[in-house]
Amino acid sequence: MKSKMKRNTAGVLAGILLGTAFLGGCSNPVSTILEKPVFKVGKESCSREDARAILMNYQKEYSNLYGIDMWEHDYGQEQSLEDYIKDLTLAQMAQVYTLDVIASEKGVTLSEDEQKKVAEAARTYLDGLEDTERDYIGLSEKKAKKLYERYVLAEKLYETLKKEVNQEVSDDEARVMKFKQIYTADAAKAQDYMAQLQAGADFESLAQTANEADTVDINVNRTTFSDDVSQQLFALTDGGVSNIIEIDGGYYIFYCSSAFDAELTEAHKMDVLEKRMSDAVTDTYADYMSQLSSKENQDVWSEVTVDTSLKLESASFMEVYQQYFSAKE
Repeated sequence: MKSKMKRNTAGVLAGILLGTAFLGGCSNPVSTILEKPVFKVGKESCSREDARAILMNYQKEYSNLYGIDMWEHDYGQEQSLEDYIKDLTLAQMAQVYTLDVIASEKGVTLSEDEQKKVAEAARTYLDGLEDTERDYIGLSEKKAKKLYERYVLAEKLYETLKKEVNQEVSDDEARVMKFKQIYTADAAKAQDYMAQLQAGADFESLAQTANEADTVDINVNRTTFSDDVSQQLFALTDGGVSNIIEIDGGYYIFYCSSAFDAELTEAHKMDVLEKRMSDAVTDTYADYMSQLSSKENQDVWSEVTVDTSLKLESASFMEVYQQYFSAKE
């Protein structure tokens, strides 16, 4: 899995718990808040110790971003940095725990070698922590091992689901075309330029003086513009000129310099395949999320806070993860 899962899952899958109808129900009077998990997905529970490990991971990542103390910086935003990284933590962990539930149902398990590496990673992580960091997260070796196991299993399922996708990408699906463009923010100017072209003006010469965009030459694939614009452009052949096309309040005229660039098309096939595989995983994920029961204990989560007194000089949870499992990236 690519680093986007490891570092920034607050995209398509972000807020998956926040957007789910959590289950209600009466609390057990015998249970105390200390025994309640941060959240549950199916039968899987996320402890506050697990959450602190990942929260501290994000805290280290953002603490000294751009060489400034992020906790002392005033952004003028309604959401604090602490709330922001707590949202990232919750989104990522909810994703991982849900993927683990799916892995269990699909019979995806860790190999003996993966289990050994998980145990080694857990020991390396805990042994490398400062006493204050270890006290903050309160994670035992057994729980650290389980947390690494969850992340490895989630990634293994992710890769398994991607491999089930059709790997063939046609030239037409990945086709990349080359165009020259004339852009203007003025509709009257666009009409004038079109009249000049229809009267026989050379497109490239006109573009060099009339184009208001940063560049004249552009490459276009099927996702560069909206479906409507793409249909118009992909209908052109070499030497063809488009009508005036309005895009985001501006006016464009395109000249097709190459209706099929073989080299760029071949390179773009990997991008098309990656998106196809990512969409397949997201669809599977969304399907399971619609069926799984889930619950967030906001009273517990509100008590999990950032400790800004920590020096954070030790290797973070994900840094150790990448050390042992980076071959899968």
